[in-house]
Amino acid sequence: MKKAIAKFGWPLVIVALVAGIYLWGKTRPVPVDTAVVRRGRLEECVTEEAQTQLHTERVVTAEFAGTARRIMLEEGDSVERGQLITTIEDTELKLALDMMKAQVKEIEGQLAGVDVPLPKASEIEAAEKVRQQALENVAEVKEQERAAEADREYAEKELRRVQGLYESGSATDRQFDAVRRDMQTAHANAQAVTQRLAAAETAVRIAELRKQVLLDSMQDTAHLRQVYGAQMDQIRSAMDLIDYEVSRTRVTSPISGTVLEKHVDSERYVQPGTPLVTLGDMASIEIRADILSDEVGRVKIGQDVLLVGKAVGRDDARGTVKKVYPSGFTKVSSLGVRQQRVAVLVDFDNADLALQPGYELDVKIAVAAADDAVLAPTEAVFATAEGQAVFVVEGGRARLRSITTGLKGEDHYQVTDGLSAGDTVVLRPPSDLRDGSRVSRAAP
Repeated sequence: MKKAIAKFGWPLVIVALVAGIYLWGKTRPVPVDTAVVRRGRLEECVTEEAQTQLHTERVVTAEFAGTARRIMLEEGDSVERGQLITTIEDTELKLALDMMKAQVKEIEGQLAGVDVPLPKASEIEAAEKVRQQALENVAEVKEQERAAEADREYAEKELRRVQGLYESGSATDRQFDAVRRDMQTAHANAQAVTQRLAAAETAVRIAELRKQVLLDSMQDTAHLRQVYGAQMDQIRSAMDLIDYEVSRTRVTSPISGTVLEKHVDSERYVQPGTPLVTLGDMASIEIRADILSDEVGRVKIGQDVLLVGKAVGRDDARGTVKKVYPSGFTKVSSLGVRQQRVAVLVDFDNADLALQPGYELDVKIAVAAADDAVLAPTEAVFATAEGQAVFVVEGGRARLRSITTGLKGEDHYQVTDGLSAGDTVVLRPPSDLRDGSRVSRAAP
């Protein structure tokens, strides 16, 4: 040996050592993590951030001008449909009712004693003057009615326009609520003017009846009794109408739900259309997700949806796609990127009231599914020049195998060709792993 070293020298020894180290490295097992291919159900999902919102929400407004009594309900209180919220005292209606009651008493007195002195000419002239003033008041109120009706028609037209924008996702809830309140205010104003017109026309009839009573007092008592009876019937019919309008000053809840916001806290004078309280049915909460237009084509009504997030409170919360809006809108992402998105509504059972309006969560919409599919972990699949592939462990060595994939889930691929249940695949293949490399289980 010494002679060999002396003859060939130390360089030959060094070359031999390097070659040995190289060969040892080539044959040393590569430590890898592995997983076993299995069969199971796979869902391919469209995942997006979402927010809860109320499907049923009502802003209760005043229908008449008057003094609204203090609302005893507080925000968060539950209400039943038809429950009294407040009452509004309408002075004009009460004055009209009091005037009619006085007219009834007057006619009753005249009916009790029809043998009265003949009326003076001045009394008839005064009655005619009252009638003319009542007619002028009717003409003035009719002008107000035409203006109020024009405002109402404009408000309804504007509501239809903004509602179309809202349904397409181009208008906000606040904008839609504002035009809806404007429409309610215009409608309430039109109703109030109509009521004033009815009261003014009633005043004309009363004035005419008053004058006619004076004229008829010159006739026989039997005829007068008939006239007085007819007059009282007309006035009482008008009183019944006003009694009905007075009953509408009782503001009641249109739905069963919860008080979300209290707009009027203390007793004060309100105009028609003034918001009093906002009510919402907490059980009608729905979820809105704005899906990218490139993905929304796969979303269909009735698809299963998994609800994910701390706000949900449980792992198995699910819903279904209720509505896919027909048009999209532009939304700027948190990174400043303009994106085309389409609003999608998700319905779910909120009987336990776990979710409240404005909660944020994630939705995973199952757009496709496969049962009893061959499932390979996504960490095992990688791209090659020919397509997709995995390393399968066979006899302690890694074998490169091309595969064909179908659906892609959150953690697994559906493999339609190239793998079978029970195969062992390498997870996150190291960069030095080659076809035929020896492998060993990586240390935990």
